[in-house]
Formats: sequence, C-alpha cells, structure tokens
Amino acid sequence: MAKERFLLIKSWGYSLWADIEHVMVMYLAAQLTNRIPVVYWGMESMYSGAISLNSFELFFEPLSQYNIYDVVHPDYTYYPPIWNFSNVMIDDPDKLKWEYRDISSLMASNADVVVSDVFYHISEIMPFIHAAHPMYGMTAHQIYCKLYQTYLLPNSEIKKSIQKFINANSTFRDEKPIVCAHVRGNALVHEINQLYSANNFYAPAIWQFFNIYNARHLLLLTDSKSIVREYKSLYSMGDILIISNSKKIPFRGPVRQCNTNYPNKRHKGVELIRDTFEVIKDTYLATECDFFIGNGYSSFSNAVFRLKDWPKTNAKLIY
Repeated sequence: MAKERFLLIKSWGYSLWADIEHVMVMYLAAQLTNRIPVVYWGMESMYSGAISLNSFELFFEPLSQYNIYDVVHPDYTYYPPIWNFSNVMIDDPDKLKWEYRDISSLMASNADVVVSDVFYHISEIMPFIHAAHPMYGMTAHQIYCKLYQTYLLPNSEIKKSIQKFINANSTFRDEKPIVCAHVRGNALVHEINQLYSANNFYAPAIWQFFNIYNARHLLLLTDSKSIVREYKSLYSMGDILIISNSKKIPFRGPVRQCNTNYPNKRHKGVELIRDTFEVIKDTYLATECDFFIGNGYSSFSNAVFRLKDWPKTNAKLIY
C-alpha cells in the first residue's frame, strides 16, 4: 500500500486574501504532485486565536479530510529540510532566507511532507500543468476562478451571516440591479502613490453602470470613514446607497515585530478573528451584486473578481 504524501500549506503571513491566494495556488500544486493538501494556520498566522486552533477552518471548510496531526509523524521525511516532525507546527525562523524555496524543487520533492509557507504566483505553477489536467490551456485568471469557486468554501457561520444581511436589506431582494464598489482608503496610501487618483475613477464608472444598465443601488465596501461620508453625500438620494454593517474591531493586542512598520496593521494581517470574519462576509456580499468596481492592487478586489464568473461588461478593476 502506497504511503500517503502531503502538501502542508502554512500561513504566508500577509493580508487575508493574499494568504488565501497562497492557499489556492498551493492547492493546485498538490493536485499536480498527487499530494493531499492540508491547510494549517497555526500560531504563526496573523488570524490565529489560540494555539489549539487551525484558524483557516474558523472561516472555511477544510480542503481535505486530513489535518495537521496526520502530517506530524516521526517517520515522515520533510521538505524543505529545515522542517521535521518536531517543528512543523511553528513558524520558520529562517523563512526570509528563502533557502530551498524554488518552485521546481518543491514540485519535484520525494519527501513525505512538502511544506509551503512562501508565496508563488499562479504563473509559476502553470508550466507544471500537464495536458490531461482539466485546467490545462486555461489563462491565469480562469485558473484562479476555477480554484476559488470550486474549492474555497466559506463555513456555515459565514454563509448564515451573508444571508442575514441580504434578508435584512430589501434592496437585495428587489429587481433593481446593484453595483458594488470596493474603495480602498488609508490602507494603501503609502504603498500605491496613485491611490487617490484611482479613487477618482469610481464615480464615472458607477455612473456608467447606472446610466447604461439601469442599476439603482450601490453597495459600498471600504476601510475609510471619510470615504463613507463622501459617498453618503454623493448618493444620498432615495435608497441608492447600501453600507455594509460590518463592525471592524480595533486591534489592541501585541504586534509581531515583523509587522511594526506596516501603515495599516488591520489590513496587513493583525486582525481579530471577528474582523477577519467580517472581511470575508463583505467579500461574498460583493459577489451577490450585479456589477463590481474594485481596486486592481487590492487582494480583496481581486478575490471578488475571481469568486464569480462576471460578464466582461459587469466588472471593472481600476489601476
């Protein structure tokens, strides 16, 4: 009987949807190498609440029937060689050295357990897709959509929260089309110099959806109180504007040393579990709308773009 082989997908350690992109890319790598995917966001994860929890499963269904304890075994071999059964549940202290992290070695490894805690773009995995694989010949965007829509399943609590919001807002139940706008505020100002210029393009794009497609509602998702005030002044007439009821909780706990220089700590990962729950709920609420406008530099906006097969006329990412 052949021994089971695993791909252990640990937290990458960045923003929520960037970490999830890492999970999805590595899920494809597991398929291509005939490995069982096991996602484990332990205490090294920015979303961890307790040492005994796998934080990924606080929000999403597991990607296989196996868990971290199936992967920890003294007889197993591990790759990269920094790992062994006694340390695989903790963070890698040499992660920033990038030793043994080239994608070819990871895909070719014969170890019982391959551990992935660094990020690869889907374009780095695509050369390994063989002709018999169902994603062979797809574009990067098509592969992302297939992975997100097929394998990333929010848990029942998040599904109930989404449905509760929809039931409580009659605008989601009438026949008038809804535009969702995800507008970034302070979180990206220090990273993207043209953020404010990009935000100026939202109003014309929203007006186009309203004018051409007879949309009549606007769901605003933002991390900025000033943007909420701005949109209330712009779209105060009738019942046009819908604002998510997500209540983000300011982080009051200790901040890891590696995160002390980030301009916005909540959006760089040091989020409370409830905050993360609300971010995921907002993301899936966006997919319930008819049109979407987002920021092309935002992992949140890109996730919305991938979680639904949007008609080309109905979704737009602004750069």
